[in-house]
Amino acid sequence: MNIKTKKPLINKYGLCLNEYKNNTNNANIYFKRAIGKSPEMEVSKAMAGFIQKKISKNEKILDVGCASGHFYRSLKKKITSNFFYTGVDPYQIFINKAKRAWKNEKNVNFKKGNIYKLPFKKNEFDISFCSNVFIHLNDVVKPLKEIIRVSKKTIIIRTVLFDVSYKIQCVYNNKWWKDVDISPENEFDSKGNPRAYSFFNILSFDYLISNIKKISPNSTIKIIKDNYFDKKKINKSIKLEKRPLATKIVGNEQVSGCILQPHYFVIIDK
Repeated sequence: MNIKTKKPLINKYGLCLNEYKNNTNNANIYFKRAIGKSPEMEVSKAMAGFIQKKISKNEKILDVGCASGHFYRSLKKKITSNFFYTGVDPYQIFINKAKRAWKNEKNVNFKKGNIYKLPFKKNEFDISFCSNVFIHLNDVVKPLKEIIRVSKKTIIIRTVLFDVSYKIQCVYNNKWWKDVDISPENEFDSKGNPRAYSFFNILSFDYLISNIKKISPNSTIKIIKDNYFDKKKINKSIKLEKRPLATKIVGNEQVSGCILQPHYFVIIDK
């Protein structure tokens, strides 16, 4: 598979790879967050706060969909005791940036891997977390099984939830997304399917909770609304990073493009 191609790349899980596989802009943004040239994300600070309450000395943390490992920056600030951090991401472009950002950290490790088949043993990590990944997945049951499988104690998932589920695809063309070779008039094929896309799905509370209980019947589940953000800081990051569909705040809710995204932290204790 040619990583330089701008032709639509769809993997076996139904995910289009054009959003991230060659995305040097996002890779550079995440790298700057990791090394402190850009501010910490509001969500990474919130996630670190939740993990701080759960972690004990010398425990192992897994960051699923770690990008450049920029969440580690917040974890390192918040957690005073010694801990071990592993980041896993399916895209080599992000793993390379992560290894560069944290090359001097002895308790940090990065590995290329997919949430549909995590390259780790059962209960290998005490705490696993995953932010802004489930929203982009075609199917979430297998990823749920995987992140629960590799976690001994606690799993924290941040994703978008509502009373009902919505399957949403953001469709790319080369007028606004340069990593595809698709012109606006060819966004859809003859069957009406998008040629290049990313999912921006919303899951129902009932769907997610019932599947967690099915996979891990003895777990306790706590769902917390993500109100842990400073509107001014998010708006400032929009101006600094200049990303298409960057998160903005409308009222008290986060919005991407024209999609309202009520984010929640789902805390699973086994």
